[in-house]
Amino acid sequence: MKKIGILGIICCLIAAAFSLFSARETIAEKADTGAFLNMAFAETGADVEGWQVHNWSALDKEYKSADDLKALGLSLNKTFAIQQAQESVQAQGDQASFTLRGKWQNGAAAQLTLTSMKFQNHAPQTVLVLRVERDAKDLGDYAAAIKRVSETAKLANTTPQISTCIKGLRADKMDNVARNSMVKAVFQEVKAKEIEGVRSELVTSVSGYSPLTKDYIVTNGNKMNLQVAAHFDETLGKTRVLVGTPIVTIEY
Repeated sequence: MKKIGILGIICCLIAAAFSLFSARETIAEKADTGAFLNMAFAETGADVEGWQVHNWSALDKEYKSADDLKALGLSLNKTFAIQQAQESVQAQGDQASFTLRGKWQNGAAAQLTLTSMKFQNHAPQTVLVLRVERDAKDLGDYAAAIKRVSETAKLANTTPQISTCIKGLRADKMDNVARNSMVKAVFQEVKAKEIEGVRSELVTSVSGYSPLTKDYIVTNGNKMNLQVAAHFDETLGKTRVLVGTPIVTIEY
């Protein structure tokens, strides 16, 4: 901001700038996972190729039979709403599981899995895994998928532990320098600080922490909630880009 030389105007401008910054931070702190990652991905300049939403939550420290898991899974699916669901029940030794696989709205692949395990040295545990994945050229159902996954996890009386990723393609063949420049632009857009990274001629993968979303994981004592990865796909002749929070969950 340029200095004008009139104290009163300067004070007003400083106050206005502070108010704008504070408002932006307040909005950012309330931004949900989808909005945050959408903002980050938009800065890559890639065309959307698809997305994935994944939840892994521990339900309790009790062992449940396959029948109990099935009853709970079918109840949760009233909210999760997998269509044309195929059931799979397994019970072997100290582990039992129930899985529903099928389609979600607009053809997205969806899966609900409940697994209960016994351990020799500590209490048993039952966990819930939810996944929605779609190949698409837009993010039309992306926010809805995050909301549905979160609602289903909460219905199971557990705290949602959601990881989500957007994948895309750039038409150009980006070298190491160009990929690093792209990552830097993304991090600047969401005010992220780099935590760790891998940079080579083949792949660039950088993780960091941004204050613009409340969710994060802790790795080596550092908060982390953003990962940007890119590499050249020889088959497609394009640069594949992935942006995930807190980490990339799609293989690359």
